[in-house]
Amino acid sequence: MTAQKPKPFTSEKNKLIFTKIIVIYAAFFLVLKLAAIFQGAWVMTNLLIALPVVILGLIGFYLLKNNSVNWFFPIFSIILISALRYYETDLANWLHEQL
Repeated sequence: MTAQKPKPFTSEKNKLIFTKIIVIYAAFFLVLKLAAIFQGAWVMTNLLIALPVVILGLIGFYLLKNNSVNWFFPIFSIILISALRYYETDLANWLHEQL
């Protein structure tokens, strides 16, 4: 008999890895936005753009600490971060006009 390999989306290890990547990316994104602010970029605009990613990072950190990760969080985070990065310049211009 052969041992079956676990499918990638049912592995607990993969859920933890994806959640850790999201937390690390959120911290990196915050540092990136703070560096842009210190170089003269719009303050409120960059902070508002970074807010959803930072919130995702905090939620991910909370889930890792409580060891209660699920697949909904990484999938939702990937979709939200991808959309935010794709529309970031348009959103930044729109926010700057509104503020």
